[in-house]
Amino acid sequence: MKLFLAFIALAALAPRAAAQQPAARPHPADPAAPAQATKYESALSGYRGFREEPLAPWRDVNDEVARAGGHIGIVGGAQGGHVSGDPAVKPAPPQAPAAPAAKTKPEVTSPPAGPGDEHDH
Repeated sequence: MKLFLAFIALAALAPRAAAQQPAARPHPADPAAPAQATKYESALSGYRGFREEPLAPWRDVNDEVARAGGHIGIVGGAQGGHVSGDPAVKPAPPQAPAAPAAKTKPEVTSPPAGPGDEHDH
């Protein structure tokens, strides 16, 4: 009896559920189907054209590079980081590399024997 009442209740609710279904969408390949408007934005919309940068006098630039320790001093060289162009600031002396850690061999253990792994060797 309960099953029958549940079926009747479900049948009574089915038309309401069907009425709430969204309208069928038009087929995507249909050329007459309405479509949302698209907005075109160029990939170059934020592009800024080349502008000539003002050049510094070459003697001043050469002097600055010399104060920094050459091109290696400007990019940081083996020490890393940027070196100051101020001649009063001296870079820290290079440190000796740390000794490598002693290598230890990992302990080799055999996996536990499972059923059928007992052999008389």
